[in-house]
Amino acid sequence: MKWLLFILLFLVLLILLIMITRLTIFIEANHSQDDDHIKIRFSIWFGLIRYTINVPMVAVDNESPSVVFKKEKKGNVAKDEKKKKEKFSVHNLMDNLHDTKVIIQRVIDVVPILKSFLKKITVSKFEWHSHIGVGDAANTGMITGLGWSIKGTIVGVMSHYFSLKTPPDYSITPSFQVAVSETRLRCMIHFRIGYAMVAGIKAIKRWRGGLPKFKSQTLSKLNDADSDKKSV
Repeated sequence: MKWLLFILLFLVLLILLIMITRLTIFIEANHSQDDDHIKIRFSIWFGLIRYTINVPMVAVDNESPSVVFKKEKKGNVAKDEKKKKEKFSVHNLMDNLHDTKVIIQRVIDVVPILKSFLKKITVSKFEWHSHIGVGDAANTGMITGLGWSIKGTIVGVMSHYFSLKTPPDYSITPSFQVAVSETRLRCMIHFRIGYAMVAGIKAIKRWRGGLPKFKSQTLSKLNDADSDKKSV
């Protein structure tokens, strides 16, 4: 009996610890001409536990209308590293958009839930600097103006839905004489895992209907698991 109470107490404390734990996500994206690199790092407990996803290479597949990239996953241990090639096509994008639309339609009042969760996300760093030019002054000016408009819109949306700890730092430097395409993005966000868990529980409670037919590779596994369960 004592062991059962000890186990229950341990599980409760573990759940509480996870809920108050703050997750830090650092996103770094670099584009310089034909050289692209994306790094996403997840960490908790001041970096004691961390997980990094590196996407060091992006290229267009010659055999199909898709993008090929090498993905490298790395954990705390040096040996815990995996490299593999993956493809992302227009069909993958459409499948992901379809699943997102289905989820939004199935969850009642999903917008207030999403807004409430986004307000719990703190953006402590946002730096986005670009250097662009097409070799022609007039066209470069038009592209620069469009770039400022896009960046301003994104920053405005972030300021409205997220909690900004520091003002966003972004710029566009035009190159009127030489064709160049460079951009560098640094973004760091924080939120407590408990907020994500609460948002997920609210979404599940407001879910209507059964399990829909998902199309994306990740969510379609839920349909496979459900069909296997029914067959058993």
